[in-house]
Amino acid sequence: MAGIRLSRGQKVPLTNGQTITVIDELGMGGQGIVYRVRLDNTGEEKALKWYFPKKIKDGQGGQKFYARLRDNNISQGSPSDAFVWPEALTEWVNGTFGYVMKLYPPEYKGFPRYLIGTTKFADMTAKINAGLNISTAFKHLHNYGWNYQDLNDGNFAIDPKTGKVLICDNDNVVGHGQDSGVLGKPRYMAPEIVRGEAKPNKTTDRYSLAVILFMLLIRNHPLEGKKTNVPALTYKYQKRFFGDEPLFIFDSKDNSNAPRESVHAPAIKFWPYLPEFMQDAFRKSFSKESLLKAEGRFLEEQWIHLFMRLKSSMIKCANCGDIIFAAGDSPTVCPNCHKNINVAGYLKFAKRTDVNIIVPLSSGAKLYDYHITNNTDSSESYEKVVATVLEKPGKIGLRNDSKNAWTISAPNGKTAIKNPGETAVMHIGFKIDFGNKTVAEVVSNK
Repeated sequence: MAGIRLSRGQKVPLTNGQTITVIDELGMGGQGIVYRVRLDNTGEEKALKWYFPKKIKDGQGGQKFYARLRDNNISQGSPSDAFVWPEALTEWVNGTFGYVMKLYPPEYKGFPRYLIGTTKFADMTAKINAGLNISTAFKHLHNYGWNYQDLNDGNFAIDPKTGKVLICDNDNVVGHGQDSGVLGKPRYMAPEIVRGEAKPNKTTDRYSLAVILFMLLIRNHPLEGKKTNVPALTYKYQKRFFGDEPLFIFDSKDNSNAPRESVHAPAIKFWPYLPEFMQDAFRKSFSKESLLKAEGRFLEEQWIHLFMRLKSSMIKCANCGDIIFAAGDSPTVCPNCHKNINVAGYLKFAKRTDVNIIVPLSSGAKLYDYHITNNTDSSESYEKVVATVLEKPGKIGLRNDSKNAWTISAPNGKTAIKNPGETAVMHIGFKIDFGNKTVAEVVSNK
């Protein structure tokens, strides 16, 4: 180990002809050590991941791995700003090497800190934004032609105020159909990988993504319930619980792996707050078909639609003041005070990637740029407000916060134009043309 470690002040050459100077050690992981370094030509500080030699053996003394990082990952560049991508490769030093990447800003905190509760999101909007940003990043990654291969809770750092996300450990990312030699962690690997039936690919990435999104909202693992309450998760148990006999903790037909109150309190607390459409999405993601046949897994685009629907469904309970979600497909009951919530109606858009897009007409609810553009490529689309629901006794209105004029059509055929800043009174059966071929209809609460 002594010959592998870098010392403070040591200079390391990069393959681009520049040099870096080691400032201090940031941490150690399974593959190597991460250092804070300085680019000698600019003075800019970066992070350096420095490998343990035994972790880069690929049958060619690490040369194949080295060439892949250089010729693929670094040469082709990052698919999204969310990825802390390898930027430059070092020369070989003492039988090993490393790569340079950007440092996490101090406001970003590791995902495990959110899971154990030592770091909390500023509000539910920030938490939902994190789900949107994670899903969008992996949409870009897969569209770029890459697979992540080793998706787990240690890959993410999140700004708790905004939900902005940074994703690290991108040295195992490879092109579709390629094999990095890394399988992942059993708790996050698709069951077919745990069983030895498949290698990492886009479909297995999507299973791991569903696990991360579930843990983001619920703070428990989707397969860890009564059955998995063993003294230690040895390899034998990991293969059984995450490969051979996986069972969702909220399976609608089999409650033998339901959460235990003494161990899985977050799951018991937060699951009832999820509206039915979100519960159904997770039940499908962790159904027997998904777990045992790799069928029915959601695309990144579908998760974006689901999280945007969740974001737009946030309302305040008029009885207890708790922030809850109005489902839209069924009457809403507050999970906190158990009172029925009266929602005047819903704005219903056309389905997107087989996901219903519905927004409650309840005071304070918002429409975002996403709703009128169907843009699922950037966080700006998820955050830019284009309409706000206003409420007065006996009246519900929608204020135009966009830059476009809207056309409001009544069931009797009459139309009205609402310019930016104006408010349209909403009635069941009204339709709104947002000016760019996007139309929503006001429907009643079922």
